[in-house]
Amino acid sequence: MQGRLKLNFRSNQALVVAASLLSVISVPVAAHAQKAAVSKPYKVGYFNLTMVKLACPEAAGSEALRLQAEAQLKRDAEEGNRKIEKAQNEKKPAEEVQKMIVQIQTEINAKQQALGQLLQTSSALANEKIARAVNAVARENDLDLVVDGAGVFTGGQQVLENGLDITSETIKKLQPAAQSAARPAEASAKPAAQPVKKNQ
Repeated sequence: MQGRLKLNFRSNQALVVAASLLSVISVPVAAHAQKAAVSKPYKVGYFNLTMVKLACPEAAGSEALRLQAEAQLKRDAEEGNRKIEKAQNEKKPAEEVQKMIVQIQTEINAKQQALGQLLQTSSALANEKIARAVNAVARENDLDLVVDGAGVFTGGQQVLENGLDITSETIKKLQPAAQSAARPAEASAKPAAQPVKKNQ
């Protein structure tokens, strides 16, 4: 009984010590938090993520892949159900039917998992490309912060009124035609010194 009381006393004592340590530690934090906030102007940009995704070939491909995967899984499930129904109509033994159900379900689950991983990879590549385009446009416009305009739940109107809409610029960065047009322009800007030397 005494051992138990001592243990409780020590744990209570430890709590008191911990509480006093916390109060000592929190004093400088509280003092630091009371410093006057320095206002700094930030240039904010926003874009419409849905429109950008529609313009991104990788995102469109990812969505098409998702729809194909769902349709294929639905067909597989329907085909599996037909096989099971046929086996039941043919009065196959219950054990055989159960084995068939497990096998079909296992196959569908494996396909679903594989397609899920494929979609995740495809979606990650699309998101990465969109992020690169947004970052490039933000640098070109000296923006400190860029948000998805549709994803702002509070203060969204202030963002729209005071921020810069970079949706169209971001979409241009994602267009394959714009990217391929930039390459010949860069090539034509280089001096054609080698062909001149060959003619001489």
